Amino acid sequence: MKIVCCNKYFFVNGGTEKYLFRLLERLPHFGCEAIPFSVAYAGSAPSPYAGYFLPPPGRPGQTHYNTLGSGLDALTALPRLLGRAVWSLEAKRALHRLLDDLGEVDLGYILNIYNYMSPSVITVFKERGLPVVMRLGDYHLLCLNYQLLRDNSPCQQCITGAYWHGIAHRCVKNSLPASLVRGAAMYFQRLVGVYDQVDAFVAPCTFMRDKLVAGGFAAEKIHVIRQGVETDGPPPSGDKGDYILYFGRLSPEKGLDMLLEAFQNLAPDVDLVLAGRGLGDYEAFLKGLVRPAFAGRVRFAGFLAEPALSGLVSRALFTVAPSRWYDNAPLAVLESALQATPVLAANIGGIPELIEDGITGRLFAPDSVADLTAKLAELLARREALPAMGRAARERALRTGSLDTHLTQLLALFGTLGAKPRLSGR
Repeated sequence: MKIVCCNKYFFVNGGTEKYLFRLLERLPHFGCEAIPFSVAYAGSAPSPYAGYFLPPPGRPGQTHYNTLGSGLDALTALPRLLGRAVWSLEAKRALHRLLDDLGEVDLGYILNIYNYMSPSVITVFKERGLPVVMRLGDYHLLCLNYQLLRDNSPCQQCITGAYWHGIAHRCVKNSLPASLVRGAAMYFQRLVGVYDQVDAFVAPCTFMRDKLVAGGFAAEKIHVIRQGVETDGPPPSGDKGDYILYFGRLSPEKGLDMLLEAFQNLAPDVDLVLAGRGLGDYEAFLKGLVRPAFAGRVRFAGFLAEPALSGLVSRALFTVAPSRWYDNAPLAVLESALQATPVLAANIGGIPELIEDGITGRLFAPDSVADLTAKLAELLARREALPAMGRAARERALRTGSLDTHLTQLLALFGTLGAKPRLSGR
């Protein structure tokens, strides 16, 4: 089976890209060939297909909206940004060229294409009679800012197609022009029915499936296939340090301001480590929340690649996932479990589907500094119980969360869609 995987980044920007690279590495073991189609940003991983990648909207190093700056750079990038947000003929042409040169292809697998690639690529596969499967890592199909979050609180006003709410509240970057473009793009894509052409959607949790159904998507098209993690690495050493850990993207929806407040209010005898890449000036904002007395106790480790990250996770007493948005299935929870490290997480979105409260980790009331503080204190007071909790988490991850299990279910879904006639031209 030959599968073309579409994703706007070809470097590790978050969980979606981790998933993509694992997919490309692992699928050949299942007798499949996976071909990436992406945007040619600086820092992209090497690929024999890089020559087919789309040019970036701005300069190669301007990988996110907030790095475009202003003035001439922003004006130059604007036409491409508008096309990629709404409907990109450039993306269609590039994907057609790739498919022409590949010859026979069996399926298009769509990951994160929004704003820098556009859903026009879906129609390329359909014009050639190929099935399309779309993996949903967030709520882009339902919400202008993809988080179902407004003013740091969960919001569902737009999910049935009333996108004007998101425009009125400036839900994209707190910008009326950006929100207007995104809202108009969603109205247009709904009008032309581009997502009706998707044969199957893959949701990582039941919570997300239910939100999509509430938003009007056909329940029979939505398949819950849970995240998978690599399970063939070395087992965790069991040696623990004197710190608790957050790892992942440093961004407002992750609730890190709450974690810093709770940690400093509690003032425990351990350190707090935050590992990950900050978006915009948010990391500087977080550092500004660190009180002088904790300057040596709160550590920002930056972005860590493997195996350094796994080592940091395995030595943590526990990790924390304090999300204030409807986090669907954060890889950090599964990766912690694989390292026999329990997780303290917000009881929101799909997270409760990954944690057995009191057995493999603990849950706290979302957006509650008081409950987060109490649960931090509880886990630190019961340090002797943490190893057993970590072992239970690892056993659960090995039983239900392997990448091979995920891929077996995914390929079974692909198989149900059947081979369709391949058209040689446009």
